[in-house]
Amino acid sequence: MMRITIDRRGRVDAVGWFDLPMPSAAVWVRMRDIEWFLTRDPLHVSVRVTPAGSGESPKGSSLLLRHRILGIGPDRVGRVLTWNEGRGYAISDLSRRGVRTGFPHVCTYEVEALGELCCRVRLGAKGRWTTGWVPRFLVRLWLAWVLKATEAHVMWGLWRSTIRR
Repeated sequence: MMRITIDRRGRVDAVGWFDLPMPSAAVWVRMRDIEWFLTRDPLHVSVRVTPAGSGESPKGSSLLLRHRILGIGPDRVGRVLTWNEGRGYAISDLSRRGVRTGFPHVCTYEVEALGELCCRVRLGAKGRWTTGWVPRFLVRLWLAWVLKATEAHVMWGLWRSTIRR
């Protein structure tokens, strides 16, 4: 399922969610590996995390996000904004040219137990679409593709990690 809204000023609120027949703790183990989990997004071909300190939580860590589509794209930067152990986190995803260009946004990733052997994963993005000449229906279509492709990559990655045991 998903919900995508874009207001007339370009503010984006996109969220997708899906249920998995796995305990939330098992999903969290993979989500907790930020470099692995963030590359489930089809645009994030690699992620480098530079820890902010020596604590257990990666909150405040710097991120270098290599964005690519069809082999081309910019490197972007961000930070781990929130960290809720066992539940989820939020990161910023920003253009190196500044916070007012290139769809500056915050991505959220959450897992919620629905029962002992079932959980729900939520993926979200909030920000401002800065390319005004792109029609809103194309922006919605693009965001829907990113959410669905990320969902598929998460499910495939989790499936692969469970059969390797």
